[in-house]
Amino acid sequence: MTTLKDIAKRANISTSTISRFLNEDPTLSVSEDKKRAILEAVQSLGYQSPKRSKKQYTQHEVPKINEASGIKQVVMVNFLTPTQEIDDPYFTSIRAGIQNRCLEKGMELRTLHLDQINSSLELIEKAPAIIAVGHFSKEVVKILYRTNRNIIFVDSNPLGNKTDAVLIDRVQLSNDVMQNIIASQSKRPAFIGNNEERLHVFRKVTKENGLYRDKLCKVSKEYCIESGYQAMKEMLQLEELPDVVYAATDMVAVGVYRAIYEFGLVIPQDIQVIGTNDISSARHMNPSLTTIRLFPFEMGEITIDMFIELIEGRKYKKTILFGHEFILRDSFNFK
Repeated sequence: MTTLKDIAKRANISTSTISRFLNEDPTLSVSEDKKRAILEAVQSLGYQSPKRSKKQYTQHEVPKINEASGIKQVVMVNFLTPTQEIDDPYFTSIRAGIQNRCLEKGMELRTLHLDQINSSLELIEKAPAIIAVGHFSKEVVKILYRTNRNIIFVDSNPLGNKTDAVLIDRVQLSNDVMQNIIASQSKRPAFIGNNEERLHVFRKVTKENGLYRDKLCKVSKEYCIESGYQAMKEMLQLEELPDVVYAATDMVAVGVYRAIYEFGLVIPQDIQVIGTNDISSARHMNPSLTTIRLFPFEMGEITIDMFIELIEGRKYKKTILFGHEFILRDSFNFK
């Protein structure tokens, strides 16, 4: 059976873009050449995609469960809107993995966003299990768990062993980054990211090595280019500049690059940079970005495998922890 990966290989286009195009995502913008390449690959490989209505991307439009169809239906709650997801390749890839496995297994995917939860409680309650992708407030988690206790959280684990979860090993990932930073004999390491495990590991390791400086630790609520840019601009006003910046995501690192170059400095000679996620453009940045390769597409696929286990009667809860690869490129060099 032809999969999204087969289409991606033939068209030389990312699986996430292909998935969104085939599902008629109204927020997606692709060139005519890419559209033609996708359609030619679909036709030549004989790919069959279930028809999707654009209504699933429209706020307040609540999909209905077709109980008589016999098709297993997956209800996914996404904490990002389609527009927000455009700027986050990590979560786009998770969703693409979920969609790809659903297509492979002949399952129908129904997507809800935060503003649809309260009006969709009947749908959530009737679902054999639900998939919750991303990071949700305590109140939303409480509503979801009260309505349906068969939940698989992806990239978060707010209820511990009460539910299934698919996660990145952020602690080990951060320790790997910090070991490389310490080995590089950095004197003024900096961190830009959210208040989670990577921040905690950064603080712990730098304090243990007498390298922690509060002003070189910027915490923001968003993982985006602008947050990286603004945080780096603030750091560049300090008397002592960082010699290496650990960016929580590659998108943050893009903002860091921009601020450094606007200030007239050079990467890595003046400031080294390490990102996270290994987005497709990371190797093409100038200089190429040292980063951590994650496996979000595979995280999405394994989530559907866990869903199938649940509806087939698995009684115990399961947490799957994904590893990573340290990708050394030109933005970070051992001294």
